[in-house]
Amino acid sequence: MKISTKLKNFKKGMIKISTIAHLKYKLENSHSTPHTQLVPGYRNIQLLRSTKSVRDNSLLNEDVHFLKSIKDPKSFVMSQNIKILHAHHGNLGVLLLPFAQEASVPLVCSFRGKDTVVPSKAYKKDLLKLFEGGANFFPVCQYLADIIVDLGCPPEKVRVLYGGIDLEKFQYIAPQESKEHINILSVGRLVEKKGHHILLQAYAKVRGKYPNTSLTLIGGGKYKEYLEMLAQQLELGNSFTLYNHTQYDQIADHMKKADLFVAASLTGKDGDLEGIPNTLKEAMAAGRPVISTYHAGIPELVTNEHNGILVQENNVDELAQALEYMLEKRENWKKYSENARNTIETKFNLQTQLLTQSKFYNQILKS
Repeated sequence: MKISTKLKNFKKGMIKISTIAHLKYKLENSHSTPHTQLVPGYRNIQLLRSTKSVRDNSLLNEDVHFLKSIKDPKSFVMSQNIKILHAHHGNLGVLLLPFAQEASVPLVCSFRGKDTVVPSKAYKKDLLKLFEGGANFFPVCQYLADIIVDLGCPPEKVRVLYGGIDLEKFQYIAPQESKEHINILSVGRLVEKKGHHILLQAYAKVRGKYPNTSLTLIGGGKYKEYLEMLAQQLELGNSFTLYNHTQYDQIADHMKKADLFVAASLTGKDGDLEGIPNTLKEAMAAGRPVISTYHAGIPELVTNEHNGILVQENNVDELAQALEYMLEKRENWKKYSENARNTIETKFNLQTQLLTQSKFYNQILKS
């Protein structure tokens, strides 16, 4: 068929582009949005469990569908020309597996951290069914890949898919080593595994020596009242600011105003953990010198004293020492930030990772 004829037929609807249907927890603009809407070579539609999953009504359109409203999976898949179903958490993969089997469509599943924690025998049994029935599994780092293999996932089904960063949105700005006032920033949900309580305690240890500093925390979650109370107990006063959860599009602006970025990630008491925090990647892309921890997949992103500083997780004293080191050794900021930007450009570039994701889909459809 000639290209011109093919284009005419496509416009008439005689030729349909292959569709990937993505199941997420929420309909909102977030770090993972490009990986569910912009994968090249495919039409991408959104699946949600119910209308309760909608966080932003402005994102509702004809490409958003609700599982509870789909009575006949096979007919739905045919009408949308869906070639692959992609669940974006392990728990959602368990939920979507019967749908995929009824519709006879390959299922792939991303793993992001908490979904690798096995709180019950029932969930482990469900994961084993998912590993058997799913086509491929996309953990967001090698650390999580090793965990799901240990849980019973066949290694040949595992493809590490790092989350990519939009380098246009997070443009590099060299750090200002000579600034008088230093703003330390941390961004993330206010939950235990983000380690914000460790960061507050570490900052309290250095604040007296460095009065021309401030700590800004951005996020929403169940730890909000606890962190506010902790800040009062530590007598952080006006040096500490907590902004409630902000719009994702505003994060880049906050990065520009920051001088240092800290992600104090740790494993929660319930086993909850990170993959690799996307906000850490964004800070590195934006040229902010970073401090983080030897937690989960973070060492796959940050190499200590090369493109940032790493300390042991859940360690107030080590984190305080890292803050003091960064504040004292500002001459290292440029080296760290340039190396960090290079790391993001070479391994965590959004465009590259979207092409990798598309390649993974292609391999499944050709097999």
